[in-house]
Amino acid sequence: MDSLNGTSMTNDTTEIAYDNTLEHPVLHFTPEGFVHGLHAFIALAMLIGLPGNILVVLVHKRITTPTATDWVVFYLAVCDIVSLVVCGPSYMLITSKVWNNFMPSFFCSLHYTIIHTCYIASTSLITAAAVIRRSVMITNQEPMSARKSKLFGAILILLAIGLWSPSFVLNKNSPSGYCYYDQQKAQLQTIVYGVYILIILISNVITCVCYLNIIPKIHNAARVAPTGLGNINDAFYRTRQAARKATISLALVFVVFLFTQAVPLIFVIIVNASNHNVGVAMSTLIFLLTRLYLINNFANPLIYLWINSRFRNRARSLFQRSGNNSNITTIASR
Repeated sequence: MDSLNGTSMTNDTTEIAYDNTLEHPVLHFTPEGFVHGLHAFIALAMLIGLPGNILVVLVHKRITTPTATDWVVFYLAVCDIVSLVVCGPSYMLITSKVWNNFMPSFFCSLHYTIIHTCYIASTSLITAAAVIRRSVMITNQEPMSARKSKLFGAILILLAIGLWSPSFVLNKNSPSGYCYYDQQKAQLQTIVYGVYILIILISNVITCVCYLNIIPKIHNAARVAPTGLGNINDAFYRTRQAARKATISLALVFVVFLFTQAVPLIFVIIVNASNHNVGVAMSTLIFLLTRLYLINNFANPLIYLWINSRFRNRARSLFQRSGNNSNITTIASR
């Protein structure tokens, strides 16, 4: 018995027969270049995603009167930071076969609990963002105050933690040390993941309906031009254009989330629930699909910088203020 990993290490024949984890065929029967490429992708996601999402958090801290949308964006960035900090290194340890040597089952349970909590929290927050942006585009006001949005986002994350607490008992190290689902708890796993699929489907349907409902509003807002009749009309134009760009950026966040996280995860859950042994090719495909969510972790800040001019201006002023502060400190020290 391997007391460190909490798994049984018998002979090689028993290990191969019992070990049906995705990592086993992928890491033993695929070229080394595949694994190196996967490491480069994870490192790139962390290199772009961590500074990008930290920038989102710092920009949020500088906002004197944050809106409900600002708080949703803030919580999304926090989820992405936690996911990258915890799960990025874990995936690299697993794919480099280092995990098998010394990592205990406790960290496997923690890995899956955090990643699933971030999944479900991000799903709910993106749906909340869609509801808020629909209200802004139709009624020109948010459906809740910033204070309620701050509390609502915190409650969503706490609910996600509670919902995915079963991951602590559903996941452990396999006989050869890979971090994977405990196949002896397949029935409980099917129930939990069935609830998860239901939440994902309901959330994504609501999000799709909200954004489809305001496409005409977004299109009409693009046609509006300054009237030149006074500061009030021009201010309304600028506010409307800012609302339009913020809505488009969050809609793109949802599209990226849908195709890199929601759809692949539903597919993987269905395959795992079927309990069928798959070949190396299918294992490799599923293995890649489960890592696509890292794109979502680093794409959001890039989308904000690309489309949302207010976010760009706030980020620029953040760096300018930091530069001014450093200049003041240098002058004072002379």
